[in-house]
Amino acid sequence: MGLERIKKVLLKDKTGAREDVSAVLKSDAYDLLDNYFEVEPHSLSASVEVDEFGYYEVKIAARAYRVRGFGRSG
Repeated sequence: MGLERIKKVLLKDKTGAREDVSAVLKSDAYDLLDNYFEVEPHSLSASVEVDEFGYYEVKIAARAYRVRGFGRSG
């Protein structure tokens, strides 16, 4: 589902597409990471850059303070 969203954003227009892709990645990455970690919501960052060879460099970073499911009794 996330891949299709990214494809649509990239095909929509080339100017500003990186910012749109970053926003989509950030949203999807937060949803994924939140399944496994207690993520600090405002700590998440995502960026997409294109290098001189045309490769995409994708960087996603977040701060988490606990792994979900650990330390619970049950």
